Amino acid sequence: MQNFYFDDTHPLHPYTYSAPANPDSLPPDNALRIGPQAKHGFWPCETDGRWQYLPDHRGKTAYRTGDGAAVVVEQIGELPDGLTFTPRENGHQTWDVKAKAWVLTEEAASQLLAEAVERGMESIDNAVEQAYRHITRFEAEYRLRERQARDYKAGGCKGEAPLQVAAFAKPAGKTACEAADIIIAQADALRAATDKLGMLRMRKLELKGLKSAAEAEERTAEILAEIQLVAGQLQGVDQ
Repeated sequence: MQNFYFDDTHPLHPYTYSAPANPDSLPPDNALRIGPQAKHGFWPCETDGRWQYLPDHRGKTAYRTGDGAAVVVEQIGELPDGLTFTPRENGHQTWDVKAKAWVLTEEAASQLLAEAVERGMESIDNAVEQAYRHITRFEAEYRLRERQARDYKAGGCKGEAPLQVAAFAKPAGKTACEAADIIIAQADALRAATDKLGMLRMRKLELKGLKSAAEAEERTAEILAEIQLVAGQLQGVDQ
């Protein structure tokens, strides 16, 4: 025989523990002789001599509907008013009591969109600038090498190879004419890549026509991915 105790100082009388009962005894005022059942997500509480099973969210994280701050649930029972298990996505959202959801006012949505557009345009500019640095560092050298290679090819690869062509050919193990072909091909590839970067940078203007911050962030990520792809191609044709 067991006594199943509850906390009679708590308004909900939650179950606390069990212990052997004395034979031929009556249960104390703070115990029942019938044990509670184990129910996931619920906790037994004594009501009128029976076990009632109330939601048990203790230890879970909830969020204040007033400011979105996280709190740990410490009490048995339904989640109190003013708390929700749904986290606020950003500081611009407010709690809609009727909808029981976080919502954005039109003003807040417009502000979020403006911030996302500004942030996205800056990210795109910075990514293209970083890609350009790879080639602008030696841009004068690249242009000179390309010009010498094109002149050398136009002359039928006759005579002594220009300095830049010869400097490229020897370590590459190529003839001067082969080196000129490679230099020209690389120059064309670099030019095509820089043209593509310029086009991608101008795509930042697309952000201004979008309707939500989420759309602006998604479009920014799409453009940045293409920029990174072209940046990798630029490194692949570096001379």
